[in-house]
Amino acid sequence: MGEATQEKVKRLYRRLMGTARAVARAAHRLRRLEPEVREGVKELDRERVGKLAARLDYPLDWTRESALDQQVGELLDRYSLGATQFILGKAREFSRENGKKLLVFLFDPYRGMPEMLKSGTRYDQEIVDYLVKERFDYFDMNEVHLRDLKKYSVPFDEYMKGYFVGHYNPRGNHFFAYSVKDTVVKWLDPKPITYRKPNPQSTDFKGYIVGYH
Repeated sequence: MGEATQEKVKRLYRRLMGTARAVARAAHRLRRLEPEVREGVKELDRERVGKLAARLDYPLDWTRESALDQQVGELLDRYSLGATQFILGKAREFSRENGKKLLVFLFDPYRGMPEMLKSGTRYDQEIVDYLVKERFDYFDMNEVHLRDLKKYSVPFDEYMKGYFVGHYNPRGNHFFAYSVKDTVVKWLDPKPITYRKPNPQSTDFKGYIVGYH
């Protein structure tokens, strides 16, 4: 990969990560608003929000004031999930144009995992369905943690403390790395020397290190 292409990839990655974080923060903050702050939902620009709801085919009903915060949350979900699909499509398009492959990771320990544990459903099912339908390569870390949780007789909150301090702690990083290892190795072509089946003494780095002959 040339320097110009590497820089393009870096810029795209930064833009995608920035957008994804912004959407996630917005959704998370809305879900955690205090009741008195939720009253501010009534002060929304109804014309603009109404246009967004119509664009997303969401039946927003301003007369149901007691349910406005729920409706706005659902509208935000619809918007963020739609934006995520758009970003995924653009990311894969960019990857293909540059001769690269894309591997998508699903991980939401603060909303997705608790929902999956409690009800067996998930708010981002639309994204999972999209990834399957469009034949994306993806890895779902939510499911890995829930399978791991079954090994322990502890509440979910206690389990989370073993891996998270707001983000992954060292144990969490280790668990994540080893959980995705086989998927990443299978995805790579050529595979790292350590994971190739032919002659283990081979030192052939062709295709793995740019410029190796």
